[in-house]
Amino acid sequence: MKKIQLNNLGFTIIELLVFIVVITAITLVAVSNIRDLRATNRDQASKIDINTIFYKLEVFFEKNGYYPESIDTKILQGLEQDNLKDRNGIEINQTGSAYTYRPAGCAETKCRSFELKALLEKEAPLTKQS
Repeated sequence: MKKIQLNNLGFTIIELLVFIVVITAITLVAVSNIRDLRATNRDQASKIDINTIFYKLEVFFEKNGYYPESIDTKILQGLEQDNLKDRNGIEINQTGSAYTYRPAGCAETKCRSFELKALLEKEAPLTKQS
């Protein structure tokens, strides 16, 4: 009788399963870190937008002695339209926007103060007030 000898050159099923589990775990960690990093970057962009709008409002106040009742690129000279849009492309004060501008103490179109707010993904909302 002839003996059949098995060739031991390949991987066992257990070794292949362990390899697949390890690669899957590494992939999940990497994807999670990438998502967190992207959310942090979007928050940073929102902070830059709010700070830019805040600065332009203060410049407007210095020139005119009051804050505007509404804001756009015509009222706040030098402000880009993209600064008024949140991470989803929705303009400030529009339904669903992460950015809000609330003037206070207004008489006609001249206001004494305001609150500027951005809802962030990974942090508490950013609020700037006059």
